[in-house]
Amino acid sequence: WTYSGNQRTATYTNLDPGKYTLFVKGANNDGVWNDVPASIIITITPPFWATWWFKGSMLVAVAALTLLVFKWRVQEIKKQKLALQKQVRERTAQLAHSMHEERKARVEAENANKSKSVFLATMSHEIRTPMNGVIGTAALLKETNQTGEQHNYTETIISCGESLLNIINDILDFSRIESDSLQLEHIEFDLRQCLEEVLDVFAEKAAKTGLELVYEIQQNVPNQIMGDPLRLRQVLMNLVSNAIKFTPAGEILLQVRLCEPVTSKLEICFDVRDTGIGIPADKIDRLFKPFSQVDSSTTRKYGGTGLGLVISEKLVKLMGGDIKIQSEPGKGTTFSFTITSAAGLHTAQRNVPNGMATLTAKRILVVDDNPTNLRILKTQLQQWHAVPILAGSGSEALTWLNTSPSIDLLITDMNMPGMNGIELAQKITVRLPSLPIMLLSSLGDDRGKQQPGLFQSIINKPIKGNVLRECLLTVFEPSRKSALPEIKKSQKLSVDFSTRHPLHILIADDNPINRQLAIKVLKNLGYEPDVAEDGQEAVDLFTANGYDMILMDVQMPELDGMEATKVIRTLTMHVQPVIIAMTANAMQGDEAACLAAGMDDYLSKPINIEKLVSRLEEWEVRKINIG
Repeated sequence: WTYSGNQRTATYTNLDPGKYTLFVKGANNDGVWNDVPASIIITITPPFWATWWFKGSMLVAVAALTLLVFKWRVQEIKKQKLALQKQVRERTAQLAHSMHEERKARVEAENANKSKSVFLATMSHEIRTPMNGVIGTAALLKETNQTGEQHNYTETIISCGESLLNIINDILDFSRIESDSLQLEHIEFDLRQCLEEVLDVFAEKAAKTGLELVYEIQQNVPNQIMGDPLRLRQVLMNLVSNAIKFTPAGEILLQVRLCEPVTSKLEICFDVRDTGIGIPADKIDRLFKPFSQVDSSTTRKYGGTGLGLVISEKLVKLMGGDIKIQSEPGKGTTFSFTITSAAGLHTAQRNVPNGMATLTAKRILVVDDNPTNLRILKTQLQQWHAVPILAGSGSEALTWLNTSPSIDLLITDMNMPGMNGIELAQKITVRLPSLPIMLLSSLGDDRGKQQPGLFQSIINKPIKGNVLRECLLTVFEPSRKSALPEIKKSQKLSVDFSTRHPLHILIADDNPINRQLAIKVLKNLGYEPDVAEDGQEAVDLFTANGYDMILMDVQMPELDGMEATKVIRTLTMHVQPVIIAMTANAMQGDEAACLAAGMDDYLSKPINIEKLVSRLEEWEVRKINIG
């Protein structure tokens, strides 16, 4: 069947009887043809077997039917369009509502984070303020004449205070990491020095428990690398602290190596291996969950918040690496982590340093019952082209000397079973009085120093490469001046300090305990400081008297420390003072805010007395040079 335009004819040809559907294309009111077909059902019955021409009313009937069907079809399309438009409007409204809810949730989350940050900053300040009084007063107490029992009590107060402070710092660090507000530094630093500073912290504790604390850096690891030394130290401190806590006997080894060949980017691997109690396989998954511990029972033997490893894992990931653990109950645990770094601009190859040719072919007998120590010392001596000979005990060393006494130097450990280092040295000196002997001793063990003339030098463990090198060179070049920096002995607070470093000092602090503590410290140094109880009084006293230095608290009534500093910096009647923030505000960004306000330096509470004394000396010297 066909139907074209306004032609009033329609035909069919040789159709069998039956029911047929006529598909018609119609036009809209504008005369534009619509591609959507309309349909008409027509039944063909006999005797319509021939070709017929429909004209007149018949055609009009068919055309009318077509238009009705087309009109119905257009109405259906319009309904579909209206329904679709309604659906689009509804979905647009839903999307707009979702976006509004998302913006609202984001604002609420940001406000919640701000509230949490404010809460944590407030709690940190409120906890650190009394902690400053506890730890600071205990430090002053330690400087007084005490009996042995009183000294032990004082040490306990300081130790417990520092433990509580570490817990506070862990909680704050965890919060900063969770809120993505922790930023890493990217600076050049000495990797070996970073490791040695970590081990120095634990040297005395390891010595008291009889643990060997050893570190080893592979030869191809650069001296200087790029990264955040503070956060790397934090991870290492957590891991070494855990190792000591869970290792009753044996050793703790810190190894550093390259995971990949040296390129513009370095993947540096750190392994902290102990010989401790180990961790059951079914408990390992708890280690990196916040506030979770292997032993969470009420009778647990070991303390801690359960945050140290969580923080370490997150810091390692921020440094572009990963952390994993291998452990066997009763045999020990190894924590391994990687960081992504780059060689520093001032990196030097760790080859034989200048002057080390003196050690070439020198035969050095090393005596130590710890095989790890022997291996590390052997490697180090070989890198300096010496000839190391190893013995695992004093008796083995004596046997070796009986058969081959041609030795240039003896290095012996102090604590060995059967025969200690002093006993071995005494026996060897009788037979070979001219043989130089070096003693390896644990920190705090003064037995070697009580044997004058027996040892050429005494080296504290863990052994530092530069210290060992200088001691060796001094043995073979007696006229050589040591390149090691002089170590200042700890001294009690002395009233003549103010004579050597004269300063007119103002203390500004609204907390009476902190004021009294600061006054006592300064008076013990020989100063007579003035005191202000708020920021406005500090401004008034400076206006009236002028000062060389102001120790400024931050949170004070009337004017806070930052506002008081800004006001003082505008005053010209006196020479501007050195202003040091002494504050319990220790959140990230607090130091930068103090410096931006015009302060010269920053000390967070609890105040370390040695740091305070060092800053007084440093700034007094600076003022002289500037003046």
